[in-house]
Amino acid sequence: MYLIKIAGTNRYYRRLGNQVHQYVDIEYATVFRKWKQAKQKADILHAAISPIGEQINFEVEQHKFYVLKNKHDKGYMNQISWTAPKEEAKLFAEKEMALKEAEEIAVGMAKVGIDVEFEPEEI
Repeated sequence: MYLIKIAGTNRYYRRLGNQVHQYVDIEYATVFRKWKQAKQKADILHAAISPIGEQINFEVEQHKFYVLKNKHDKGYMNQISWTAPKEEAKLFAEKEMALKEAEEIAVGMAKVGIDVEFEPEEI
């Protein structure tokens, strides 16, 4: 998985719309599955910003991400389901974030009598 990082900062590119974007923390960044896609977008961003006098450089960074796999069922956790396909799973930038979310979901669901457990899986 690849991200576009603003060189020299801890800010990352996030696509919001057709021509709209913002620079955010890693957990909100747009993720590219291929290096070439990320590199092309970084070059486009640089070309668009350079003529207006901004000296911002972008770099493509490879990063590990984690998804939450349902231990009792086939599927992965996303915003609306815990049996989603892997391609639609919610991504976590750090394993600790995934573990915390898994625990919060398990506790919340246990309160209403549903037994569900997730384990982080690196992608």
